[in-house]
Amino acid sequence: MTTSIKLTQSAIKGLPFVQPDDKKRQHLYFDTELKGFGVCVGAKAKTFFVQRDLQGKTVRTSIGRYGVYTVDQAREEARELLMKMGKGINPNKEEKPAASVTFGDALDLHLKSNKKRSERTLKDYRYLSDQYLSDWLKKPLTEVTRKDCRERHHKIGEKNGPYVANSVFRVFRAAYNHALKIHDELGVNPTIAVDWFPEERRKAAIPSADLTAWYKEVTAMTNPIRRDYLRFVLFTGLRRESAAVVRWEHIDWEKKALLIPRPKGGETRAFLLPLSDFLIDLLKERQKCEQAKTFFPGSPWVFPAESKSGHIAEPKEKLGVKFTVHGLRNTFITVAESLDISPYAIKMLVNHSLPDKQDVTAGYISPELDRLRAPMQEISDRLRLLCEGEKKTQKGQAVSRNAKPKK
Repeated sequence: MTTSIKLTQSAIKGLPFVQPDDKKRQHLYFDTELKGFGVCVGAKAKTFFVQRDLQGKTVRTSIGRYGVYTVDQAREEARELLMKMGKGINPNKEEKPAASVTFGDALDLHLKSNKKRSERTLKDYRYLSDQYLSDWLKKPLTEVTRKDCRERHHKIGEKNGPYVANSVFRVFRAAYNHALKIHDELGVNPTIAVDWFPEERRKAAIPSADLTAWYKEVTAMTNPIRRDYLRFVLFTGLRRESAAVVRWEHIDWEKKALLIPRPKGGETRAFLLPLSDFLIDLLKERQKCEQAKTFFPGSPWVFPAESKSGHIAEPKEKLGVKFTVHGLRNTFITVAESLDISPYAIKMLVNHSLPDKQDVTAGYISPELDRLRAPMQEISDRLRLLCEGEKKTQKGQAVSRNAKPKK
């Protein structure tokens, strides 16, 4: 889709991002003042570009992202690029000298190099760079010193915490290393001077003794969409974003399975997650939800919300029992491990990569839906016992939440 408008700061700011249900993945807006200059709007970013025909073929080359460049800065660079293209020079085939390669250039190259990266990963890399290293994006890599890296890493760590500081400089290190593959004259990566903060794996699982109190508070929530979202994450073990973007079309009622079309983690291809009886009942309740029917009629999302995306993000619920949404996934994994379920089955249910490089057996295992159904049901039953305190079996006998799980 292409549109002609006068590109100004306010005009670009007002251009809407591409929505998930839009068949077009990007919209092009060409400037009415400078022919060939435009801005490409995608789902997450707005990028300036120039476009012109060279030797019978349309050539487009990026200038940089809106926010890093102003319209005037991008237009000035566009004029220079268009002049080159007018002389028959293709900017895409020109190799920049190492001295002119900026951190922003290196980051773009790094993010485009791996087509399998999820949108969430790309978004995280961009966010960390824009939020903490925005003043470096247009800075040549040759001007970033070891002292710069060391001091900025320490400053971020003091203000925003060690995990954030380490994450930011992992992004910078990766981008620099990618540029180094092309320009070996760049020299040693300056992050060599960074004293990385020690990190311990954060365990956020809700203790079994607190699950009943947590679940009681959740079921008492007045917002049924947010309530069911939290229960859904706990009983599926899904990552918070994977759970938030579930659509009704992803549910196979006949197979009692949920399609995860774009998972993050060890497997990049889509996979089917078996749904326990509890989850099937929960989803049927969602279909009958009056609030959703009233405020979000015809919504394709299982957990709709008044947001730009149309679906729920991460509810910041404050309950008596402290928890995080990601901690619910940890709780699912902890309960699964307590049942002595096969580690391979757990890894496949939560979409963790199998250690096929170290374990020959793992390389032959395929995540078949029926094979995973029994473990999923067992985990779900155990979670219900822990959450509800006591449950009646099919024979009418009471089962305590402290009952020893069957192996």
